[in-house]
Amino acid sequence: MAIRTCLSKKYIFILWLLLSTIAMLGARGCGSVNVFPAEQAVLLQTSLNNSRATMNFPGGLLGVRLVNGPTWTGASGVANFSPVAAAETGSLLADALSSILISSAWAGTVGTPINSNLYTRIGSLTKTYTATLILLLAEEGKLTLEDTVDDWMGAGYYPNSNIATIRQLLNMTAGFTSYTEIDAFNNQRFATPEKEFLPEELVSYARSSATPNKFAPGTKFNYSNTNFVILGLIAQKAGNDSYKNLIENKILTPLNLSRTSVPAGDDRTIPKNYVSGFQEDDGAWEDLTSYSPSIGFSAGNMISTVTNMLDWIQAINESQLLTEYSTHQMMDYGPMTGSGPWDGSEPGYGLGISYIKGAVGHDGEINGYRLSAYKYKDYYFAVVINGVSDTTSSSDVFWNAVRALYPDDDV
Repeated sequence: MAIRTCLSKKYIFILWLLLSTIAMLGARGCGSVNVFPAEQAVLLQTSLNNSRATMNFPGGLLGVRLVNGPTWTGASGVANFSPVAAAETGSLLADALSSILISSAWAGTVGTPINSNLYTRIGSLTKTYTATLILLLAEEGKLTLEDTVDDWMGAGYYPNSNIATIRQLLNMTAGFTSYTEIDAFNNQRFATPEKEFLPEELVSYARSSATPNKFAPGTKFNYSNTNFVILGLIAQKAGNDSYKNLIENKILTPLNLSRTSVPAGDDRTIPKNYVSGFQEDDGAWEDLTSYSPSIGFSAGNMISTVTNMLDWIQAINESQLLTEYSTHQMMDYGPMTGSGPWDGSEPGYGLGISYIKGAVGHDGEINGYRLSAYKYKDYYFAVVINGVSDTTSSSDVFWNAVRALYPDDDV
């Protein structure tokens, strides 16, 4: 009996040792998976710094997440600063000095350093939310993608609205002119930046213009903010609630996107701790942060953070909310130039989402912000820059980051 007891204790000890070793190895393995590769982090930060130096924007954020893996975020520059314009100084010496002051501010010696926890307006990335909302309502049987605009907005709502369908609004083939192309709208926007634009007012700028239609519905592609404002109005009717409540209840809450929001009406504020948005005009930089986001409504008024942007683009690509069938419809692309079938060799646009060189996502711009959120191969990317000028491009920042990770890809 004593011998058996000793043997039993010996076997128990060996078993415990074996299990402990396996557990430690497993923990080490998990640790390596959940830490973003240091070498890639250096490449990405260098890419962001170089993009900022080349494009000359005040501050930039870059978030990158491995599919089923860890997240890295990088920052370069400042979230806000006091703009100094050469045009205001009055002498060549002062002009040169002002450039130095601007550069030093952007370098972080003046102003608040930018970081990935700050809130930002996301412009047309809002369209991916609106498209998802429409598809969710379709899944619920509240509407169909083949419904015409008139089915929801009334007869003669817009020229050709008896023909144009919800699907054509989503994939930008309805032919409706974008109100953001209309001088009367842009003049009003900059003359009264605090003004609340009602959604119907935005549509009316395009509807009452000299050319409310670019072409017959379904024949070509034309990127139009008017389309997505109308989609927001249709969603409100079909969902029997406000656009804000529908987005919050059907998308933000289920996905726990707690740092993403929809401004209400004329609310021009951003949650505390935010990136300011700047726009350059003839050498002068203006802070447009408090300009009314109502200029975008369901085409571009939302607020988020870099990490929530990553969460969102991941949710789209993984069908976390939509059925696989709806996601397939969303990613049924058509050509963004000309007409006819899409062969994948050129940029394509689906239902509120784009495909460019293998990347799936969307760009955005509003009130001094430019941003991009895409999935490319094994990574999700999110970019925010807070300076709009002829030299700045969030999509270029994104592609520079892609090239840093995939130097052999022809992108």
